[in-house]
Amino acid sequence: MDYQNKRKSILEKMNQIQGMKKGRLSEEYREKQKDGKTVRLGPYFKHQEWIEGKNVSRRVPADEAEELRGQIDGYHQSQKLSSEFVDASIKMTQTDAGEIKKSPDDSV
Repeated sequence: MDYQNKRKSILEKMNQIQGMKKGRLSEEYREKQKDGKTVRLGPYFKHQEWIEGKNVSRRVPADEAEELRGQIDGYHQSQKLSSEFVDASIKMTQTDAGEIKKSPDDSV
């Protein structure tokens, strides 16, 4: 496998990530009684992340939730791509050092 091109491809994918935020976005609902019926209110969005060893949460307005969800997905995608980049770099180094044989079907 051409690990140099694999690494280049991974970096191009990483460059396409527009924004990143750590954490988790949760949807919450509330129930209340109105005229003898249970009414479901929400969703209310909550963003949680670990900052300096503490779990910090904040409410997120509904009109900001989708953008934040995309940023959190961007962070997870960057983590995955970073791991792939490291794996390709290690295999490239091992191949160059003769530790593993070059093979057309070698996968990263």
